Amino acid sequence: MRLALLALCTVLLTACQSPELHYEFANAAPQPAAEQSAALLGAAVEVDITPPPGLPKDGFAIWSAYGDGFRTRLKARVFYLRPKGGEPLVLVQSDLLAGSEILHAALSQRLAAVSEIAPQNLVLAANHTHAAPGQYFGNDFYNQRASNAAGFDQRWFNFLAQRIEGAILQARGQLRPAKLAVGQSDIWGQTRNRALEPYLNNPEVTDKDASPARVFQAINPTLTLVRIDLQDDDGQYRPRGVFSSFSIHGTGIGSDTAFYHADVWAYIANELAWRVQQQYGLHEKPIHGAFEATHGDVAPNVKFEHLSYVQARRVGSNIGAQAFALFRQLDGQLHERVELHSALREVDVLQQPSIGSASLCQPGIGAALAAGPIEHHSPLIWRLPFIHPGQPKIWFADDCQGAKHWLGTHWLQPLIAPTEEFPHRLLIQTLQIDNSYWAMLPFEVTVMSGQLIAEQMQQRLAQAGRPAAPVVVSSVANGYTGCVTTPGEYALQYYEGGHTLYGPQTAPFLAQHSGRLLGEMLERGNFAELPASRDFDLDSGNFWPASAPQEPTRQLLQQPQLINTEEEPYWRVRWQDQPSAAMAFDQPLLQVETLQHGAWQPLVREGRREDDQGFDLAVRWLGGNHYEARWYNPAAASQPYRLRIAPRAGQAALLVELKTSAE
Repeated sequence: MRLALLALCTVLLTACQSPELHYEFANAAPQPAAEQSAALLGAAVEVDITPPPGLPKDGFAIWSAYGDGFRTRLKARVFYLRPKGGEPLVLVQSDLLAGSEILHAALSQRLAAVSEIAPQNLVLAANHTHAAPGQYFGNDFYNQRASNAAGFDQRWFNFLAQRIEGAILQARGQLRPAKLAVGQSDIWGQTRNRALEPYLNNPEVTDKDASPARVFQAINPTLTLVRIDLQDDDGQYRPRGVFSSFSIHGTGIGSDTAFYHADVWAYIANELAWRVQQQYGLHEKPIHGAFEATHGDVAPNVKFEHLSYVQARRVGSNIGAQAFALFRQLDGQLHERVELHSALREVDVLQQPSIGSASLCQPGIGAALAAGPIEHHSPLIWRLPFIHPGQPKIWFADDCQGAKHWLGTHWLQPLIAPTEEFPHRLLIQTLQIDNSYWAMLPFEVTVMSGQLIAEQMQQRLAQAGRPAAPVVVSSVANGYTGCVTTPGEYALQYYEGGHTLYGPQTAPFLAQHSGRLLGEMLERGNFAELPASRDFDLDSGNFWPASAPQEPTRQLLQQPQLINTEEEPYWRVRWQDQPSAAMAFDQPLLQVETLQHGAWQPLVREGRREDDQGFDLAVRWLGGNHYEARWYNPAAASQPYRLRIAPRAGQAALLVELKTSAE
């Protein structure tokens, strides 16, 4: 993200006050769990969270766009695990920029009232796509500055909360005997370090080689995968769910597209799921939720300055294929005697800025943040003194923020970004999943920051007499608080250092907290340390489309056209339909059919149905009641095809034959 000074001033003038939101924890005691005979129960549920067009997209700040449709759908995926005699673990992966502390609070209160799920049992993980809506955070700082418009959108938030709550309760109602396995493998060549100089400035990095190939080595290559097989009615266990964590930014596609999409993660998630479905002969593809690890300085290895769906697909599909290889390696490692533990602590860093020898500063926005990262740098602003990366403050650098040049100066910034608006109530969480341990943190964690945190956790394992085990540090979980860099990285003030809001000790601070929380979880078991209640007083913004009178008919506006482009040719179909609020963009809409033996059948290519649950069918809103469907990379015209537009608001399906001029 780039938070230019102009954006800081402008968005504050566009927001208005919303009612205060209040959530109780002290009186929301979880319900007792039902008795179970199986050692482990599990379920996996996927729900569509694609909103209607018109919402601001998160991640590129004022360079973002309002969503005008979707290219790949946005999903939330729920993985529900409950060991016999223990508390459940409910991990939700979403195609969003980050988790949200207010969403965690709302879900925690609702779920505790109707289930055995306590706040510490709930994890909100995200893949950090830069093409999903924002406006759902529990602080004004990112509701106002992460996208191209300002304010908390209550209707979008309610939609998310209702969809995810429904999916969790659906999973709870579908629990079956389960087996689980955890594995890791290294994936090289698909990612690169986008901030090599700060990485090399770490004293722990003794090899200072800065040759071009080094960017492909200065990464976290480890993919961690948790496979869940469920027992079917015939008594056999079959793959049904898998979640994985990997370090790669959701920025393979640029800010110049207005589609909602999940970026590289759509291809990672679906490539593995499709391959598992085919390899194991499943009627449905399993549910794969992929989310961030230590990605803060790691970018997709796409063609530089040529971000596109083609590039994102290449990288994501390659990662998905290698994840599938790891999935298969776990065939013989599945078991049901699984330890699951979770601990959650809220830390208000304005009230508790220190732990051990690590102390945070009063929050501040670094000038280098406005420059943006190298592959998405800001026009013109990038070259300005003190904003251009690698120009740390030298004079008067003995204050807490040290090398950081304050965006808009240390005196002006508090007037437009008051301290209390910054995200400061952090949810820090640790998990044990079988023989692996996880730190779930609301930051974009750099590679070396992640190593520092993992080392502290390994020390706690050793102190508790536990053997060395895989430790996973996951970014942007349960909230969003910008980046975290090591002191060495922070000292050079690149984008990541400028976005480290609380100063150079942020990584040591999180390492101390994560290590302590893990040690307490090993001693105490599951627990949460939260205030009795949470209050959120947020400025509002209304972007969800209002209901409008429905139209009596839907009709084709023009004959379909085959558009030939250099990278991705596509069929274009334009039609008139219902107002956008009535179009149910979260429900299946498009499917390609082919004529076989005199009857129209769904088109299947390489074992994959050609519909809008994949990569190549997109919908754009053209304004008013007009829409455009696109079929990218269409099949060769060797047989008849037609596009089926599913019924909406009582209207029958619209069937559009796709014919070339030669036909």
